Amino acid sequence: MGWGRWGVLAGAAVVAACVGGSDEQVVLRVNGTRVTVAEFRQRLDQERERVPPHLHALMESADVQKRYAQDLVRREILLQEATRRELDRRPAVTDRVRQAKEQVMLQTLLKEEIEEKVRVPEADVQTYYDGHPEEFSRDRLRAGHILVRTEEEAQQVLERLKGKEAFEALARRLSLDKASGAKGGELGIVERGATVPEFEKAAYALKVGEVSGPVKTQFGYHIIRVTGRETRPATPFAEVREDLSRRLLEERQRAAFEAFVDGLRERATVEVREDLLPVPAAPAGGGEGAGGGEGKKR
Repeated sequence: MGWGRWGVLAGAAVVAACVGGSDEQVVLRVNGTRVTVAEFRQRLDQERERVPPHLHALMESADVQKRYAQDLVRREILLQEATRRELDRRPAVTDRVRQAKEQVMLQTLLKEEIEEKVRVPEADVQTYYDGHPEEFSRDRLRAGHILVRTEEEAQQVLERLKGKEAFEALARRLSLDKASGAKGGELGIVERGATVPEFEKAAYALKVGEVSGPVKTQFGYHIIRVTGRETRPATPFAEVREDLSRRLLEERQRAAFEAFVDGLRERATVEVREDLLPVPAAPAGGGEGAGGGEGKKR
């Protein structure tokens, strides 16, 4: 069971500097710093959260806790030496401490404001499922398409179809999708989730025999024709409940986050000097001593 590189990073929190007092219920002491039974238990429980569940019972054994105590001793010895050297005053250290503090503060704020407040009741999940049958339909389409580069070209294809030119002939002659074009535009069965959302939405909105208007996707403009539809029972609610609940929660949390930030921004005074962007890169070789610190000795 590893608790960090070289076994010295055990426990995310620094061992508390409890100096003086009674030795009763003190698990370990390093110079003037001691760790009581309660403090040891607290750090062990923090470590427990970071290891796989199957190791939790093992962490209650005397042998493992003895090793953990030695890890804490090594860590505290090194921390005391680092403090003696005043490493905590170095800019590189203070900057990382500041960043870590800011990160914990942000995580705590969002936990309190978003995670603990935003919920998705089971009834809401069921309501969404009932109100969006198309998302859970397992219907399958047989479709074909003609793919062109521009909307103007797509409109021209539609005009030619209205003029009774055959869809298959135009697909062979004009479609950028040469694989389907060689088959008269035929794509075969189009399952839900098997193509880009814009194409799927347009295709599944068509009835058998209907032809779409120009449908723009990342590939160009499509003229879609549905030639068949297989109707099948929808995916049962029980099969999608967990994933749907998670998705709705993420959506609501994202919306709550944006609203929270927007509210704070409205009450804040904000100035962004975009004329100063992009900022130049730092000179190569710049380090802790650059810009006023100790430079290299010549």
